[in-house]
Amino acid sequence: MENRLKVWCAGISDQVAAGTTTVLEGAPGTGKTAALDDLAARWEASGRQVVRARGSALESDLPFGIVAQLFDLVDPDLVPAEAMGAVQLTASAPDFSVLHGVYRLVAALGARRELLVVVDDVHWADAASVRWLAYLALRVQRLPVALVLSLGVGERCDDPSFGEIMAACQRIALDNLTPAEVGLLVSEALGEAAPEFVAACCEATGGNPLTVTRLLRALAEDAVPPTAEAAWRVAQRGAEVAGEIMAARLRRRPAAVVAAAHCLAALGPSPHPGVLAELTRLSPVELAEAVRTVELLGVAGPAVLDDMPAPARAALHLRAARSLRAHGASDRAVADHLLETSPGLEPWAGEVLDRAAQEAVNHGDTAGAARLLWRALREPVANPSRALRLLGIAELVGNLPGATARLREAYQSDVDDVESAIALSYALHAAGEPAEIRGVLGSSPCAQAHLAVHGLAWQEAVPSSVSLDSPAGVLHRVMVGDIRASEAVRLVSTDGVLASLASAMTLNLADSLDEALAVLDEVDRGQAPVLRALTNVMRANVQRRKGDLASARADLETAGLHLRQDRRWHAVTAWHAALLADILLEEGRLDEAALVIAEATTDDTRRVWSFGGVLTVRGRMLTARGDDHEALEAFLAAGRHCAAWPYRNPAALSWRSGAALACAAMGDGERARELALEEVVLAREWGAPRALGMALRAAGRVTAGAAGRTLLEEAVRVLRGSPARLELARALVDLGVVVRRQGDTAAARVCLRDAVDLAQKCGSSAMAARAYSELVATSAGPRRMRQTGPTALTPVEHQVAELAARGRSDDEIASTLLMPAESVSGVLSGIYRKLGVHGRLQLADSLDSSGFSESEGSSQGI
Repeated sequence: MENRLKVWCAGISDQVAAGTTTVLEGAPGTGKTAALDDLAARWEASGRQVVRARGSALESDLPFGIVAQLFDLVDPDLVPAEAMGAVQLTASAPDFSVLHGVYRLVAALGARRELLVVVDDVHWADAASVRWLAYLALRVQRLPVALVLSLGVGERCDDPSFGEIMAACQRIALDNLTPAEVGLLVSEALGEAAPEFVAACCEATGGNPLTVTRLLRALAEDAVPPTAEAAWRVAQRGAEVAGEIMAARLRRRPAAVVAAAHCLAALGPSPHPGVLAELTRLSPVELAEAVRTVELLGVAGPAVLDDMPAPARAALHLRAARSLRAHGASDRAVADHLLETSPGLEPWAGEVLDRAAQEAVNHGDTAGAARLLWRALREPVANPSRALRLLGIAELVGNLPGATARLREAYQSDVDDVESAIALSYALHAAGEPAEIRGVLGSSPCAQAHLAVHGLAWQEAVPSSVSLDSPAGVLHRVMVGDIRASEAVRLVSTDGVLASLASAMTLNLADSLDEALAVLDEVDRGQAPVLRALTNVMRANVQRRKGDLASARADLETAGLHLRQDRRWHAVTAWHAALLADILLEEGRLDEAALVIAEATTDDTRRVWSFGGVLTVRGRMLTARGDDHEALEAFLAAGRHCAAWPYRNPAALSWRSGAALACAAMGDGERARELALEEVVLAREWGAPRALGMALRAAGRVTAGAAGRTLLEEAVRVLRGSPARLELARALVDLGVVVRRQGDTAAARVCLRDAVDLAQKCGSSAMAARAYSELVATSAGPRRMRQTGPTALTPVEHQVAELAARGRSDDEIASTLLMPAESVSGVLSGIYRKLGVHGRLQLADSLDSSGFSESEGSSQGI
């Protein structure tokens, strides 16, 4: 800062000479006063005279206040008689004789030695002094006198004389520091600074020189190192420093500006105009001018309120709460002000705090809800059990201890309160105590809908019967399988979060995938972490069924972030793991899928229904590895696990088809057909194409001869009418294999080419690899794969890549494949481009991670 000012002042000193008027302009904190100090010191060091004054809001109504500051210490014998009134503050009006008398005094002083007249903050000067300064500015060219004034950017002086000054002056602007200059100051004050630390300083101060200087002094006192890891401390300390500076500036302002600043700080950004006018009690013109000044200073922040006496601050918040409520503001906006007041001042305060807490709970603001509810309990509320319930919900959402006990207390205080019963049921769900849920919820129709939700996780909570009056009831009947897809779709509803999630799941199972995504997109994302996680897992499930594996993976990553915040909801965790492992299988990443499955296999997840999905995916993983015996055991374990629930709909979990394929691989064709046909029957009862197509595909694979081909052809027809693109690709591969073995090579090529394209578009490298290898087996010279990656390689490129990955030289590769040696390097260049690698050393990893090596190519079909 010191170096910066030296540069400024050196430049200013060159421009300030006798016979000139200079106006220094800058925002608060840009160094106007410091620059004037340096200029005055330079002037005096050279043996010349300096007189100084500073404008102030406190003296802006005092005639000739600035003139008196300038000349009150001058030898009285030098003061002309007509100027004495101005110097001694006895003159009341800027008459010509007074103005000229003070002018003559300046001329006399300048005649003795060159004179510098300095006025800081001239925008606060009184009208009489401004009139005299204008008088001097028009005549200073003839005198050995320099006039220098400082003016705040955006400040106004309404006196017409001020325009004469600005017309006659030269103007110098003082700007904020650049990031490079801030970095230099940080390094000088704290040592070599990391770029992140410098950026934090720039952001915290805006480059304001005064704020930067004060912030660096504070950081040095706190021994904060200028490292990237310490950058977060800059924002906190910077806010404190800026607040102190702004509060100090505000104390020098008129009462109207102070009142506006206090109200703006209390109301926050973009306040309601009517509320602001009511709180400030200023006229429209006064309010507009005061707000403009506050915005210029930037003082409307927490530090302004902290600078107020506590009783005055509490009274302001109470008035704000009353005014906001009268103007129809939200309960949360009103409640935030009530929190800063004493209890019992308004009869409606308890209700407002209660409703605001409910809103905070709904949006996952646990800490805010708890604070509101603790305050609500100190108000004379009509329903204390409701406040207890909401506090318990906030603690439940925030994974705070005591939530179950608090909700049990609320429930026991009013056993007829259905909402308390529902809240307690979810606390029991999170605590892994489902045995009590059925008794707590009782027989209320509203509660039964929630019982159906709990039953999707816990066998102990499955209701004996549920009506179709609610989306949760519809979903229960869908899972049981005693309602058809077409009827279920007609019964969906999106009235509330629970209804939306249940309806989205029903639409998903019924293959109305776009409609399901539309419902999920409308679910409020400001919910508790578990609801946000569940919403993203459901989106991933829909995207997986559509065959958009990339979108499904992105949604699962988001869901994983939320689940890491709250690990109590084991049903969602198991579902998330099953979907993630399934996508990893489609990408050919078997080891990673196995790791996800192993991590999800815990004592807690084994108790929930969605663990059946984990077992099913484990069976698929073992099938891909060729371990048919273990795969069959995994599929059958999924069946035994799910047998504790009444859910038979294969659209939710199709373990039978996986078990059928494993049985067929082990030579037990009769059992395989029995399992597959059982799933076909259940799928036909449900009536959605995806589940039926998958069941028909499994039946076709385990049925020999023309009958098997007929089932596979039906599976393809059914899946073509569904949005399940990846399942269609799977069925096309199986049909192509059967058709090729029956000698119909042309038809096989059509099926397999369609399968390659579909699998590539879906992002299933494993399925694309299997389809491609089967296409190669038709000896048709197939077109190359469209995508980059291993599936984009032609058969020759794949052979070259395998040999190069094993360390063979170009000559060895050429000799093995009977191709010209000079062609090998060109083929390798194309391989590197498609695989996105830079040389031979990366080939092995690229081929292994894709699951497309020769040793695995035959085991990727699912």
